[in-house]
Amino acid sequence: MRKCDSCNAETERAHSYCLTTAKVVLSEAYWRNQFRFATDIVRQFGGAEWALAVFSALISQVAGSATPWFICEDCSELFAFDRAAAREHALRGTLPGGSGAVDPEECVQFAAAAWEYVFGRWPANVQQPTVGDTCDFCAKKIYRGEVAGQIEVGMTERYLASGVLDSPPLCPPREGRGSWLSCMVCMNRVVARASRAEGGR
Repeated sequence: MRKCDSCNAETERAHSYCLTTAKVVLSEAYWRNQFRFATDIVRQFGGAEWALAVFSALISQVAGSATPWFICEDCSELFAFDRAAAREHALRGTLPGGSGAVDPEECVQFAAAAWEYVFGRWPANVQQPTVGDTCDFCAKKIYRGEVAGQIEVGMTERYLASGVLDSPPLCPPREGRGSWLSCMVCMNRVVARASRAEGGR
């Protein structure tokens, strides 16, 4: 048994994944969870400057991790990655390609979006991009330059019927596309759950 490097729960290699730091820090959903852990401390002790110091320190600490991340099945819903390859690395104890620390600047926008989600404000020490759209499943702001996905009507119906999706989209399908726009927080969750529903890992 090992502990998940995301949530600290005990997990077995056969039910886990091995991810690079880059895969971890480019996940807004991961940062949301980390900032939730710090919510009480930030609100109880922190003024604006102190809160920004916490924000910067957490990014530097996480991005500076040079070793791969051991991730449990539940936390796998937070990330975008090759599930089969990551499972093999977890089973064999091998290093995935691209392992190593990451420049904090590469992930600061993902962390900032998560900070805004948790604390209701964009961190003042990060330049905020303009909003390009919103997710049709959770209404999250999708900033310009941010990756998003599409889920077709037929696939959405199947996902709702199988429980992969917890609730229907918030609006009709996009006109002329026959699909809905999904932020990566929702898309990663759907991919993980669909893989499990289909017997994959």
